[in-house]
Amino acid sequence: MTEQQVDRKYKYTKQLVRIAIEHGMTNKEIAKKAGLSDKSVAQVTRWRNGDSLATERQMRFFINEFGDLLKRKVEHLFYGPCDDSGTDLKYYKLNGEILLKYSARKQIFVNRRITNVALLRLVILKQNSQYHLVFQARNGLPEHGVHDGNDISSLAHSENEEANWKVLKIYSELDAAELVGIVDQFAEFLLSRENPAKVSFKHSSTTLKYIIRQTLLKHGFKSEDIVDLNAE
Repeated sequence: MTEQQVDRKYKYTKQLVRIAIEHGMTNKEIAKKAGLSDKSVAQVTRWRNGDSLATERQMRFFINEFGDLLKRKVEHLFYGPCDDSGTDLKYYKLNGEILLKYSARKQIFVNRRITNVALLRLVILKQNSQYHLVFQARNGLPEHGVHDGNDISSLAHSENEEANWKVLKIYSELDAAELVGIVDQFAEFLLSRENPAKVSFKHSSTTLKYIIRQTLLKHGFKSEDIVDLNAE
């Protein structure tokens, strides 16, 4: 490994530091393993919060120790049909931290009881300063949707939750403003019975618009339509 490579910024610093903390390491121990003074706990805090990136040289111990765990957390596999027949599948791998999984649910009577069944789902990942958005439908969702009856036997019910969802659309490498715009479009789509579930998810539409803004605000991005009363 060249000098330039080991001094390159390590893009998964925050995730790796948090895994180390989950495994019992203190900020002081992390600083020492990274080759810093054991008094440099403030720098470790900045790494943990995502305010700065360590170099690959500084993260070498943690890459060797926790690299496999990190890979499981930042690599995500999705699948969807290649064509309308649905028999051939295509697989997609995306990297990033999952910020949000939001499911649009419908109340259905099953055995004389009301159950909330997830039919459509939105998954948002953050990779560095960009975002990926995956729009999914419950595998087995019939062409006409389920709003005309209570039969959910056609829906996938795998013990592996991720296997229950097929990809309808993937948007990659979005900035925060683009992400808000696309999620708002999806929220409007939920109101229309033209969505793949053929159901109007009125409450989900309103809730989703709020949740995406709340999520991004916590990550330092304020949507233009948020009124900051503290600034007035």
